[in-house]
Amino acid sequence: LQAVNCSSYWVLSPLVGADDDNAMLEKIKGFRARRLLTPLDQQYLDLLSEEIASIGDEPVQYVGELFSRHQIVFVGQGTPSRKTGLFFQELVPKLLAAGVKNIGIEWACVEDQSLLDALVRADFFDEDLARTALFRWGVRHHFAYIEYLDLFRAVWAINQNNSNNVRDFRIVALDYDIEVTAVTPEADLTSPYAWEHLRPKGSSGRHMAEIILREFVDTGEKALIITRIAHAVSRLRRVPHHLEDSIDSEILNDRVVGAANHVYSVIADRAATVLIHQPLPADGIYGDYTLPGDGYLDAVFAASTRPKFPIAFNVNFGSISNVPCSTSIDGGDLAAVAHGWIFLETPSQHVAPTPLPNRINESNIAEARLYSLEPSLRQASSTEKDFTAALFSAAAEAELGWTQIV
Repeated sequence: LQAVNCSSYWVLSPLVGADDDNAMLEKIKGFRARRLLTPLDQQYLDLLSEEIASIGDEPVQYVGELFSRHQIVFVGQGTPSRKTGLFFQELVPKLLAAGVKNIGIEWACVEDQSLLDALVRADFFDEDLARTALFRWGVRHHFAYIEYLDLFRAVWAINQNNSNNVRDFRIVALDYDIEVTAVTPEADLTSPYAWEHLRPKGSSGRHMAEIILREFVDTGEKALIITRIAHAVSRLRRVPHHLEDSIDSEILNDRVVGAANHVYSVIADRAATVLIHQPLPADGIYGDYTLPGDGYLDAVFAASTRPKFPIAFNVNFGSISNVPCSTSIDGGDLAAVAHGWIFLETPSQHVAPTPLPNRINESNIAEARLYSLEPSLRQASSTEKDFTAALFSAAAEAELGWTQIV
Protein backbone atom coordinates (compact mmCIF):
# COMPACT_ATOMS: atom_id res chain seq x y z
CA LEU A 1 0.00 0.00 0.00
CA GLN A 2 1.11 3.53 -0.72
CA ALA A 3 0.53 6.46 1.59
CA VAL A 4 -2.46 8.43 0.33
CA ASN A 5 -2.08 12.07 -0.61
CA CYS A 6 -5.19 13.09 1.29
CA SER A 7 -5.00 16.76 0.32
CA SER A 8 -6.08 15.93 -3.23
CA TYR A 9 -8.98 13.57 -2.74
CA TRP A 10 -11.61 16.31 -2.53
CA VAL A 11 -10.73 17.41 -6.07
CA LEU A 12 -11.04 13.88 -7.38
CA SER A 13 -14.56 13.39 -5.98
CA PRO A 14 -17.22 12.86 -8.64
CA LEU A 15 -19.31 15.90 -9.40
CA VAL A 16 -22.90 16.02 -8.25
CA GLY A 17 -25.25 16.22 -11.25
CA ALA A 18 -28.63 17.91 -11.49
CA ASP A 19 -30.31 14.51 -11.96
CA ASP A 20 -28.80 13.29 -8.67
CA ASP A 21 -30.01 16.45 -6.92
CA ASN A 22 -33.54 16.10 -8.28
CA ALA A 23 -33.67 12.42 -7.37
CA MET A 24 -32.61 13.21 -3.81
CA LEU A 25 -35.19 15.99 -3.46
CA GLU A 26 -37.91 13.65 -4.72
CA LYS A 27 -36.73 11.01 -2.26
CA ILE A 28 -36.96 13.53 0.59
CA LYS A 29 -40.45 14.60 -0.47
CA GLY A 30 -41.62 10.99 -0.44
CA PHE A 31 -39.77 10.34 2.82
CA ARG A 32 -41.60 13.19 4.56
CA ALA A 33 -44.98 12.40 3.01
CA ARG A 34 -44.87 8.77 4.15
CA ARG A 35 -44.12 9.95 7.68
CA LEU A 36 -47.00 12.42 7.63
CA LEU A 37 -44.63 15.40 7.86
CA THR A 38 -45.39 18.73 6.21
CA PRO A 39 -43.73 19.45 2.84
CA LEU A 40 -40.31 21.09 2.92
CA ASP A 41 -40.55 24.79 3.75
CA GLN A 42 -38.55 26.53 1.04
CA GLN A 43 -38.00 29.69 3.09
CA TYR A 44 -36.73 27.63 6.01
CA LEU A 45 -34.55 25.62 3.64
CA ASP A 46 -33.03 28.82 2.23
CA LEU A 47 -32.42 30.11 5.77
CA LEU A 48 -30.60 26.90 6.75
CA SER A 49 -28.52 27.00 3.58
CA GLU A 50 -27.45 30.59 4.18
CA GLU A 51 -26.66 29.88 7.82
CA ILE A 52 -24.56 26.79 7.05
CA ALA A 53 -22.67 28.68 4.33
CA SER A 54 -21.94 31.57 6.71
CA ILE A 55 -20.77 29.52 9.69
CA GLY A 56 -19.25 26.54 7.85
CA ASP A 57 -15.57 25.71 7.82
CA GLU A 58 -13.27 23.24 6.09
CA PRO A 59 -13.79 19.93 7.99
CA VAL A 60 -10.15 19.30 8.97
CA GLN A 61 -9.77 22.89 10.14
CA TYR A 62 -13.06 22.71 12.03
CA VAL A 63 -12.16 19.59 14.02
CA GLY A 64 -8.71 20.95 14.86
CA GLU A 65 -10.16 24.21 16.18
CA LEU A 66 -12.64 22.37 18.43
CA PHE A 67 -9.72 21.47 20.68
CA SER A 68 -9.35 25.13 21.69
CA ARG A 69 -12.63 24.68 23.58
CA HIS A 70 -12.83 20.94 24.29
CA GLN A 71 -10.52 18.28 25.68
CA ILE A 72 -12.19 15.26 24.08
CA VAL A 73 -13.77 15.38 20.64
CA PHE A 74 -15.85 12.41 19.48
CA VAL A 75 -16.25 12.02 15.73
CA GLY A 76 -18.98 9.51 14.91
CA GLN A 77 -19.56 7.66 11.67
CA GLY A 78 -22.61 5.60 10.79
CA THR A 79 -20.87 3.23 8.41
CA PRO A 80 -17.32 3.26 7.04
CA SER A 81 -16.70 4.88 3.67
CA ARG A 82 -13.69 5.62 1.51
CA LYS A 83 -13.97 9.37 1.90
CA THR A 84 -14.43 9.14 5.67
CA GLY A 85 -11.32 6.98 6.01
CA LEU A 86 -9.30 9.46 3.95
CA PHE A 87 -10.68 12.32 6.04
CA PHE A 88 -9.43 10.65 9.23
CA GLN A 89 -5.97 10.35 7.69
CA GLU A 90 -5.93 14.01 6.73
CA LEU A 91 -6.86 14.98 10.29
CA VAL A 92 -3.62 13.63 11.77
CA PRO A 93 -1.22 16.54 11.01
CA LYS A 94 -3.92 19.07 11.94
CA LEU A 95 -4.33 17.39 15.32
CA LEU A 96 -0.60 17.66 15.96
CA ALA A 97 -0.72 21.37 15.12
CA ALA A 98 -3.55 21.74 17.65
CA GLY A 99 -1.49 20.08 20.38
CA VAL A 100 -3.34 16.76 20.18
CA LYS A 101 -1.25 13.60 20.11
CA ASN A 102 -3.85 10.93 20.85
CA ILE A 103 -6.43 9.19 18.71
CA GLY A 104 -8.74 6.69 20.37
CA ILE A 105 -10.36 4.16 18.04
CA GLU A 106 -13.22 1.74 18.56
CA TRP A 107 -12.02 -0.77 15.97
CA ALA A 108 -9.09 -2.17 17.98
CA CYS A 109 -8.92 -4.01 21.30
CA VAL A 110 -6.84 -3.12 24.34
CA GLU A 111 -5.26 -6.57 24.23
CA ASP A 112 -3.37 -5.31 21.18
CA GLN A 113 -2.29 -1.93 22.52
CA SER A 114 1.35 -2.99 22.66
CA LEU A 115 1.15 -3.80 18.94
CA LEU A 116 -0.24 -0.36 18.17
CA ASP A 117 2.46 1.37 20.19
CA ALA A 118 5.19 -0.63 18.47
CA LEU A 119 3.62 -0.03 15.07
CA VAL A 120 3.49 3.78 15.18
CA ARG A 121 6.95 4.13 16.79
CA ALA A 122 8.87 1.74 14.54
CA ASP A 123 11.53 2.78 12.04
CA PHE A 124 9.59 1.06 9.25
CA PHE A 125 5.84 0.71 8.81
CA ASP A 126 4.90 -2.95 9.32
CA GLU A 127 1.63 -3.59 7.51
CA ASP A 128 1.42 -7.16 8.84
CA LEU A 129 1.54 -5.78 12.37
CA ALA A 130 -1.19 -3.28 11.50
CA ARG A 131 -3.38 -6.06 10.16
CA THR A 132 -2.84 -8.06 13.34
CA ALA A 133 -3.88 -5.08 15.47
CA LEU A 134 -7.10 -4.83 13.44
CA PHE A 135 -7.86 -8.53 13.53
CA ARG A 136 -9.87 -9.12 16.72
CA TRP A 137 -12.40 -6.35 16.27
CA GLY A 138 -12.32 -6.62 12.49
CA VAL A 139 -13.26 -10.29 12.39
CA ARG A 140 -16.14 -9.62 14.76
CA HIS A 141 -17.61 -6.82 12.64
CA HIS A 142 -16.28 -7.60 9.12
CA PHE A 143 -14.18 -4.46 9.38
CA ALA A 144 -10.85 -4.46 7.53
CA TYR A 145 -10.31 -1.62 5.10
CA ILE A 146 -7.26 -0.02 3.51
CA GLU A 147 -8.33 3.55 4.27
CA TYR A 148 -8.69 2.79 7.98
CA LEU A 149 -5.46 0.82 8.20
CA ASP A 150 -3.76 3.81 6.59
CA LEU A 151 -4.77 5.96 9.56
CA PHE A 152 -2.10 3.95 11.39
CA ARG A 153 0.31 4.76 8.58
CA ALA A 154 -0.50 8.49 8.87
CA VAL A 155 0.29 8.49 12.61
CA TRP A 156 3.49 6.50 11.99
CA ALA A 157 4.55 9.10 9.39
CA ILE A 158 4.04 11.94 11.88
CA ASN A 159 6.23 10.16 14.43
CA GLN A 160 8.85 9.49 11.76
CA ASN A 161 9.00 13.16 10.78
CA ASN A 162 9.40 14.49 14.32
CA SER A 163 12.59 16.51 14.24
CA ASN A 164 13.33 15.72 17.89
CA ASN A 165 12.91 11.98 17.30
CA VAL A 166 10.18 11.89 19.98
CA ARG A 167 7.61 9.39 18.74
CA ASP A 168 4.81 10.12 21.16
CA PHE A 169 1.74 10.42 18.88
CA ARG A 170 -0.41 7.45 19.88
CA ILE A 171 -3.33 5.42 18.63
CA VAL A 172 -5.19 4.00 21.61
CA ALA A 173 -7.45 0.95 21.36
CA LEU A 174 -10.75 1.41 23.19
CA ASP A 175 -12.71 -1.83 22.94
CA TYR A 176 -11.80 -5.15 24.53
CA ASP A 177 -11.90 -8.72 23.31
CA ILE A 178 -15.03 -10.78 23.90
CA GLU A 179 -14.67 -13.88 26.08
CA VAL A 180 -15.54 -16.53 23.51
CA THR A 181 -14.36 -19.35 25.79
CA ALA A 182 -17.22 -18.53 28.17
CA VAL A 183 -19.75 -20.05 25.77
CA THR A 184 -19.89 -23.28 23.81
CA PRO A 185 -18.36 -23.41 20.32
CA GLU A 186 -21.89 -23.84 18.94
CA ALA A 187 -23.28 -20.80 20.77
CA ASP A 188 -25.02 -18.16 18.70
CA LEU A 189 -22.96 -15.04 19.38
CA THR A 190 -25.73 -12.85 18.00
CA SER A 191 -27.96 -13.85 20.90
CA PRO A 192 -28.42 -11.35 23.77
CA TYR A 193 -28.08 -14.27 26.20
CA ALA A 194 -24.59 -15.05 24.95
CA TRP A 195 -23.46 -11.45 25.49
CA GLU A 196 -24.08 -11.68 29.21
CA HIS A 197 -21.10 -14.05 29.24
CA LEU A 198 -19.04 -12.53 26.42
CA ARG A 199 -18.56 -9.14 28.13
CA PRO A 200 -17.00 -9.96 31.56
CA LYS A 201 -15.64 -6.39 31.92
CA GLY A 202 -19.02 -4.79 31.32
CA SER A 203 -20.41 -3.10 28.24
CA SER A 204 -18.17 -1.92 25.45
CA GLY A 205 -19.39 1.64 25.96
CA ARG A 206 -18.51 1.71 29.65
CA HIS A 207 -15.13 0.10 28.99
CA MET A 208 -14.26 2.57 26.25
CA ALA A 209 -15.25 5.46 28.51
CA GLU A 210 -13.00 4.12 31.27
CA ILE A 211 -10.06 4.02 28.84
CA ILE A 212 -10.76 7.58 27.67
CA LEU A 213 -11.03 8.92 31.22
CA ARG A 214 -7.92 7.09 32.44
CA GLU A 215 -5.66 7.65 29.43
CA PHE A 216 -6.64 11.21 28.53
CA VAL A 217 -8.92 13.02 30.96
CA ASP A 218 -7.07 12.04 34.15
CA THR A 219 -3.72 12.89 32.55
CA GLY A 220 -4.92 16.22 31.18
CA GLU A 221 -4.29 15.21 27.56
CA LYS A 222 -6.51 15.98 24.59
CA ALA A 223 -7.76 13.24 22.30
CA LEU A 224 -9.77 12.65 19.16
CA ILE A 225 -12.09 9.68 19.58
CA ILE A 226 -13.36 7.89 16.46
CA THR A 227 -16.31 5.57 16.99
CA ARG A 228 -19.59 4.57 15.50
CA ILE A 229 -22.42 7.07 16.04
CA ALA A 230 -23.81 4.85 18.79
CA HIS A 231 -20.79 5.62 21.00
CA ALA A 232 -20.15 9.18 19.82
CA VAL A 233 -23.42 10.80 20.94
CA SER A 234 -22.65 12.47 24.25
CA ARG A 235 -25.50 14.60 25.64
CA LEU A 236 -28.40 12.55 24.33
CA ARG A 237 -29.25 9.07 25.53
CA ARG A 238 -30.80 7.15 22.67
CA VAL A 239 -33.96 5.08 22.52
CA PRO A 240 -32.84 1.47 21.87
CA HIS A 241 -32.80 0.36 18.24
CA HIS A 242 -34.40 -3.05 17.71
CA LEU A 243 -31.40 -4.28 15.68
CA GLU A 244 -28.35 -2.22 16.60
CA ASP A 245 -28.99 -2.47 20.34
CA SER A 246 -30.24 -6.07 20.49
CA ILE A 247 -26.80 -7.22 21.68
CA ASP A 248 -23.77 -5.55 23.24
CA SER A 249 -25.54 -2.38 24.40
CA GLU A 250 -25.92 -0.98 27.89
CA ILE A 251 -29.51 0.08 28.52
CA LEU A 252 -30.52 2.07 31.61
CA ASN A 253 -34.05 3.40 32.18
CA ASP A 254 -35.00 2.42 28.61
CA ARG A 255 -32.15 4.45 27.13
CA VAL A 256 -28.87 3.33 25.55
CA VAL A 257 -25.74 4.57 27.33
CA GLY A 258 -22.73 4.66 25.04
CA ALA A 259 -19.10 5.60 25.59
CA ALA A 260 -19.57 9.34 25.03
CA ASN A 261 -22.56 9.40 27.38
CA HIS A 262 -20.34 8.06 30.17
CA VAL A 263 -17.57 10.55 29.40
CA TYR A 264 -20.00 13.45 29.18
CA SER A 265 -21.44 12.57 32.59
CA VAL A 266 -17.95 13.18 34.03
CA ILE A 267 -16.57 16.15 32.07
CA ALA A 268 -19.73 17.68 30.52
CA ASP A 269 -18.99 20.14 27.68
CA ARG A 270 -15.26 19.49 27.83
CA ALA A 271 -16.40 16.67 25.52
CA ALA A 272 -17.87 17.47 22.11
CA THR A 273 -19.66 15.30 19.56
CA VAL A 274 -19.33 15.78 15.81
CA LEU A 275 -21.18 13.47 13.43
CA ILE A 276 -20.28 12.69 9.84
CA HIS A 277 -23.41 13.02 7.74
CA GLN A 278 -24.95 9.62 7.12
CA PRO A 279 -28.36 8.05 7.82
CA LEU A 280 -29.31 7.78 11.49
CA PRO A 281 -30.99 4.81 13.18
CA ALA A 282 -34.81 4.90 13.04
CA ASP A 283 -37.62 3.37 15.05
CA GLY A 284 -38.32 0.61 12.53
CA ILE A 285 -41.86 1.66 11.60
CA TYR A 286 -40.72 2.97 8.21
CA GLY A 287 -37.37 1.22 8.10
CA ASP A 288 -34.26 0.89 10.21
CA TYR A 289 -32.63 4.17 9.11
CA THR A 290 -33.74 7.74 8.61
CA LEU A 291 -32.49 11.00 7.13
CA PRO A 292 -30.96 13.35 9.74
CA GLY A 293 -33.08 16.38 10.51
CA ASP A 294 -36.11 14.69 8.91
CA GLY A 295 -34.47 15.25 5.53
CA TYR A 296 -33.71 18.96 5.83
CA LEU A 297 -29.94 18.56 5.88
CA ASP A 298 -29.97 16.38 2.75
CA ALA A 299 -32.33 18.87 1.09
CA VAL A 300 -29.96 21.75 1.84
CA PHE A 301 -27.14 20.01 -0.02
CA ALA A 302 -29.35 18.79 -2.88
CA ALA A 303 -30.65 22.30 -3.63
CA SER A 304 -29.17 24.28 -6.52
CA THR A 305 -28.14 27.00 -4.03
CA ARG A 306 -26.42 24.55 -1.69
CA PRO A 307 -23.35 25.57 0.34
CA LYS A 308 -20.03 24.38 -0.99
CA PHE A 309 -18.89 21.12 0.54
CA PRO A 310 -17.08 19.31 2.12
CA ILE A 311 -18.03 21.52 5.04
CA ALA A 312 -18.33 21.34 8.83
CA PHE A 313 -20.55 23.52 10.98
CA ASN A 314 -21.94 23.91 14.49
CA VAL A 315 -25.49 22.71 15.12
CA ASN A 316 -25.84 23.87 18.73
CA PHE A 317 -27.01 27.43 18.07
CA GLY A 318 -28.94 29.41 15.46
CA SER A 319 -31.73 28.12 13.24
CA ILE A 320 -29.85 24.91 12.49
CA SER A 321 -30.02 23.90 16.16
CA ASN A 322 -33.81 23.63 16.02
CA VAL A 323 -34.02 21.29 13.04
CA PRO A 324 -36.21 18.43 14.32
CA CYS A 325 -35.21 14.76 14.24
CA SER A 326 -38.68 13.36 14.84
CA THR A 327 -38.18 10.29 12.62
CA SER A 328 -35.00 9.18 14.39
CA ILE A 329 -34.89 7.11 17.53
CA ASP A 330 -32.80 9.96 18.93
CA GLY A 331 -35.78 12.31 18.66
CA GLY A 332 -35.39 15.91 19.75
CA ASP A 333 -33.47 18.25 17.47
CA LEU A 334 -29.98 18.49 16.00
CA ALA A 335 -28.65 20.44 18.97
CA ALA A 336 -29.49 17.47 21.22
CA VAL A 337 -27.81 14.97 18.90
CA ALA A 338 -24.46 16.70 18.36
CA HIS A 339 -22.35 19.84 18.78
CA GLY A 340 -21.22 19.84 15.16
CA TRP A 341 -21.85 18.24 11.79
CA ILE A 342 -19.56 17.25 8.92
CA PHE A 343 -20.89 16.97 5.38
CA LEU A 344 -18.30 15.20 3.22
CA GLU A 345 -20.31 13.74 0.39
CA THR A 346 -23.76 13.36 -1.12
CA PRO A 347 -25.44 9.95 -1.32
CA SER A 348 -24.49 9.64 -5.00
CA GLN A 349 -20.81 10.07 -4.10
CA HIS A 350 -20.83 7.59 -1.24
CA VAL A 351 -18.29 4.84 -1.99
CA ALA A 352 -17.41 1.86 0.17
CA PRO A 353 -13.97 1.65 1.76
CA THR A 354 -11.49 -0.70 0.11
CA PRO A 355 -11.40 -4.19 1.69
CA LEU A 356 -7.96 -5.40 2.69
CA PRO A 357 -6.86 -8.22 0.39
CA ASN A 358 -5.92 -11.62 1.82
CA ARG A 359 -7.23 -10.72 5.23
CA ILE A 360 -7.98 -14.31 6.26
CA ASN A 361 -5.54 -17.08 5.40
CA GLU A 362 -4.44 -20.48 6.61
CA SER A 363 -2.55 -18.99 9.53
CA ASN A 364 -5.52 -17.22 11.12
CA ILE A 365 -8.69 -18.88 9.84
CA ALA A 366 -9.13 -21.01 12.98
CA GLU A 367 -9.06 -17.90 15.13
CA ALA A 368 -11.35 -16.09 12.70
CA ARG A 369 -13.93 -18.88 13.00
CA LEU A 370 -13.77 -18.65 16.76
CA TYR A 371 -14.29 -14.90 17.00
CA SER A 372 -16.73 -14.32 14.17
CA LEU A 373 -20.25 -13.38 15.20
CA GLU A 374 -21.84 -14.84 12.09
CA PRO A 375 -23.00 -18.42 12.83
CA SER A 376 -22.13 -19.76 9.37
CA LEU A 377 -18.58 -18.43 9.60
CA ARG A 378 -18.06 -20.05 13.00
CA GLN A 379 -18.44 -23.49 11.45
CA ALA A 380 -15.38 -25.66 10.75
CA SER A 381 -16.49 -25.82 7.13
CA SER A 382 -16.10 -22.07 6.54
CA THR A 383 -13.34 -21.10 4.15
CA GLU A 384 -11.11 -18.14 3.44
CA LYS A 385 -13.40 -17.27 0.52
CA ASP A 386 -16.39 -17.15 2.88
CA PHE A 387 -14.69 -14.56 5.06
CA THR A 388 -13.64 -12.53 2.04
CA ALA A 389 -17.22 -12.57 0.77
CA ALA A 390 -18.50 -11.42 4.16
CA LEU A 391 -16.07 -8.49 4.17
CA PHE A 392 -17.04 -7.41 0.65
CA SER A 393 -20.71 -7.79 1.57
CA ALA A 394 -20.21 -5.50 4.59
CA ALA A 395 -18.50 -2.94 2.36
CA ALA A 396 -21.40 -3.08 -0.10
CA GLU A 397 -23.92 -2.59 2.71
CA ALA A 398 -21.99 0.45 3.92
CA GLU A 399 -22.05 1.96 0.44
CA LEU A 400 -25.78 1.39 0.01
CA GLY A 401 -26.81 2.99 3.33
CA TRP A 402 -28.80 5.82 1.77
CA THR A 403 -30.70 3.43 -0.52
CA GLN A 404 -32.33 1.92 2.57
CA ILE A 405 -34.21 5.14 3.28
CA VAL A 406 -37.83 4.60 2.16
